[in-house]
Amino acid sequence: MKKNFALSAIIALLLSACAFPVTESPAAQVASATKPTGALLIWQSNGSPCETAAFSLASLSYGECGSALDIALAQTMGHEPRLSELSSRYASFAAETPAGSLIFKGSGNLIPSDAEMRAIAEWARLLFQVAQAGRAERAGVAFAWHREGGIAGFCDDVTVYLTGWVTTSDCKGFNAETYLTASQLEQLFGWVDGLSSIDYNDSNAPLADGMTITLTLTGNGQKEADEETIREIIAFAATLDSQLGFAAQAGPEVAEAENDLRDYLTALRTGDYILAAKLYGGDTSLLQTWNPDITNDLPALFERACTQNGLQCLDPRSITYRGSEVDGHHFWVEFSNEDGTLFQQGPCCGETTGTSVSMFPFFVEKSLNGSGYVVQDFPPYVP
Repeated sequence: MKKNFALSAIIALLLSACAFPVTESPAAQVASATKPTGALLIWQSNGSPCETAAFSLASLSYGECGSALDIALAQTMGHEPRLSELSSRYASFAAETPAGSLIFKGSGNLIPSDAEMRAIAEWARLLFQVAQAGRAERAGVAFAWHREGGIAGFCDDVTVYLTGWVTTSDCKGFNAETYLTASQLEQLFGWVDGLSSIDYNDSNAPLADGMTITLTLTGNGQKEADEETIREIIAFAATLDSQLGFAAQAGPEVAEAENDLRDYLTALRTGDYILAAKLYGGDTSLLQTWNPDITNDLPALFERACTQNGLQCLDPRSITYRGSEVDGHHFWVEFSNEDGTLFQQGPCCGETTGTSVSMFPFFVEKSLNGSGYVVQDFPPYVP
């Protein structure tokens, strides 16, 4: 649950956190200089003993609440790039999460979802533990997936952390990493919080082509995962593996297609319907059905669709490359509402039950004249 503190209160708390007394800890390679300043993130543990950490771009101060704090330099902890990224992406907020409470000072426009705030708290807690213990080991692993054998000779590993960090590798030397999107984080924490731990190994009953898969998940819940749920997690991991593999092989044309997709969505969001029409190459019959009084005027159809017909012409929050075909490229897109929160499309047509959707597929195709790309899909629709 978020705490709706006033911005002035948040800033005051941030400043006060920088005034804790500081001691040095040789085991953590701490700074021997001044007290920490410019804290962008303050984390505090749930329960007892109360532990806290204050993060600035220069250092991490950590220890027991109300006591003298040790300082670890950013160059030792390596947290500066991620903290800078988070600070520029999200607006200021204060929140309580299962991984601890947060006070965050940001300069971005996005309001993090509950799952995104949880991931930030997990990241802060993990760094606190690393600073305190001097090592990470496998702390913070949500689940690990391994695939081996088969006709194709698979030997793949995917590890997903509670922080949202994902790493993938294979026995041929491939390594890649990324962070989960807001939608993926929500799915991850649903498994972690709802399920008991999983230790799955199908080596005794391998798939038809001789491929074996293992899955270990650290769960906090009571429900035992059934076969369907285990297969969902396995598919989730395999998708991440493919996603990172495709991204590593992607050429400059994928970046061009992504840019044209972003320009198309941004044009719809800002009301530049002439540009949106130039970047669209899909079927227009639905727009024509909605607006039979408009003929041969795609910009006007887009304007009506965005302002009256129910197309959600919103800012793209994230664009994730999914893979390619001969004539184009596939992407997932998340959107942000006007207030910066994650857009979720609820059940259709007055239904009160059903799954909400927050990731939407888009296909971007090479234009017929060979210059640039055109988008084949509309933004999500809400009646």
